Amino acid sequence: MSTSFDLREAFAAKQKHMLSGLGLMPNFTNHPTAKGDATEEHWIRMLSDFLPRRYGVGSVFAIDSYGKQSQQIDVAVYDRQYSPLFFEQGDMTFVPVESIYAIFEAKPELSKGYVDYAREKIASVRSLRRTSVGIRHAGGTYPPQEPANKPILGGLLATETSWTDIQGKAARNALLTGNQSDRLDFAIAVRDGAVERVGDELVFAPSDQQLIWFAMRLYKRLSMLGTVLALDLDAYGHYIEDVQES
Repeated sequence: MSTSFDLREAFAAKQKHMLSGLGLMPNFTNHPTAKGDATEEHWIRMLSDFLPRRYGVGSVFAIDSYGKQSQQIDVAVYDRQYSPLFFEQGDMTFVPVESIYAIFEAKPELSKGYVDYAREKIASVRSLRRTSVGIRHAGGTYPPQEPANKPILGGLLATETSWTDIQGKAARNALLTGNQSDRLDFAIAVRDGAVERVGDELVFAPSDQQLIWFAMRLYKRLSMLGTVLALDLDAYGHYIEDVQES
């Protein structure tokens, strides 16, 4: 005989755990009330704990086979199962752009200024050249995937917002700014709300559920992307050969 499982209570408990991971103490409504901001390290820890182990989460620079490099990304979600060529120098990690699923800026608040700053960071990754090759399997070879069909998600992570209403006109105008190269797919102010951009529309989180809502919507989008592009190792190898010959 089956027994009931209270999903609502389970999600509420999960959100409280996630809020604690961000260094924010929830009250009885799950709304964080403690002073302070969620830091870059807090966001990395929280997303690492929430997402399946196939995803790596950390601060990175993205690179491409032309030897170009993005600006430093606060929080990136990248493949750790199939992708080679991760480089480290001191505390800096360099990841091939083909391996990256999503990129986020972590700031104290959502505001137009920080949205514009995050868009610049996102564009520095999306502008890099992504390669793709076929994948061999038992029955033959899967053809190369089109990079345009594997968009890199982007967003802004914050504790609160400078806007009076995250669903108001000023916030909407800022969050709907941008094109395929620099648009934000997600924005969250843990104390005030969360939003996902779907096409040219904004979808907002239910009140007091913004953190678990954001995490679930992010995971859904990641799942829809499937696996990352199979990068062309020859393209990276040719760059090394060109450098050696020059």
